[in-house]
Amino acid sequence: MRDNKKKIIGIIITCVVLSLFVGLIVYNALGNKLRYNEKGDVANTTGNLYNGGYFCEYKGYVYFANKADANSLYRMKDDGTKIEKLHPDSVSHIQVINDYIYYVRSNETSADVVLRGQPYGIFRLEIGEEKAEQIYNGVVLSMRMLGNDIYFQSYTDKNEDKVQLKKIKIDGTGLETLSDEDYDPICVNGTDIYFTEVRNSHNLMRLDTNDDRIITASEGNYYMPTFVNGAMYYIDLTNGMQLTKVNLSNNESVVLDDGKCINYNVSEENNVIYYQLENEDVHQLCRMALSGDNKVVVADGDCMNIHITKNYTYFYKITGVSVEDVTLYRAKTNGASVQEVNFSKED
Repeated sequence: MRDNKKKIIGIIITCVVLSLFVGLIVYNALGNKLRYNEKGDVANTTGNLYNGGYFCEYKGYVYFANKADANSLYRMKDDGTKIEKLHPDSVSHIQVINDYIYYVRSNETSADVVLRGQPYGIFRLEIGEEKAEQIYNGVVLSMRMLGNDIYFQSYTDKNEDKVQLKKIKIDGTGLETLSDEDYDPICVNGTDIYFTEVRNSHNLMRLDTNDDRIITASEGNYYMPTFVNGAMYYIDLTNGMQLTKVNLSNNESVVLDDGKCINYNVSEENNVIYYQLENEDVHQLCRMALSGDNKVVVADGDCMNIHITKNYTYFYKITGVSVEDVTLYRAKTNGASVQEVNFSKED
């Protein structure tokens, strides 16, 4: 009788252990299941990605590449407080969605290869986790997420001098080469991607993401197209690089600034345009409303990598003879104050 009880107890214990083991496997499988996005979802603004995607705002935080720490991945509250290091990867084209951080990795030292594997590629890091998952292995020049697809520029495997437009799903499957032209797939309007033709003209091209067919949308001399609030903004290469706006409802064009604009960023949320002018010896970072009104000079000098967030607009100012000699500043996005920013390196 006692032996039977022992057998029964042993069977019960074995069943409980097996149930716990199976439950743990199921829990881990469900916990590690990738969360997918809705069709047309984006994870950073066109303007920020044009400027390298070094800053991205998400749920009250700003995720950013800290230049003081080899562009490692950091985050801070949107008011600039509570700075913390998230990952040692050197990052760009940061895009945050569904509590995942997607980014381009560019680790260049031999030590990086030993410590963190492949030095280049597209990676995904879940917020709160430490291990980044590789999506694509290769040198990536620019990247744009749209829904559950990633469109990106990358060198070919056989010819390091040739750049192609490629596409991959966020789970790392379905890698395709869409074009042998080095189209920059940053500008999104709805479910379409726009870019300029770069070999024979600067026509505006459209990629229909339903079938990935590329057609000419408009003949002209366009640079850095951006679609915001029913209008397209761009730099007009025909007319001295003037910052120009086209109303899409009636196709009317308005020159917003007749100076030589070399870079800009548009924010629909904040109703502002930040743009860099280079007029002979006068170089300035300026700001205006989307309508073109209320122009103000934000900073004198050569400024680059303009990133707009709700509270602050971040930009680098060249302070030496090289574009590597830069200092980070931030301006109140809709205010007057400008201050130098020094993010400390967190070990």
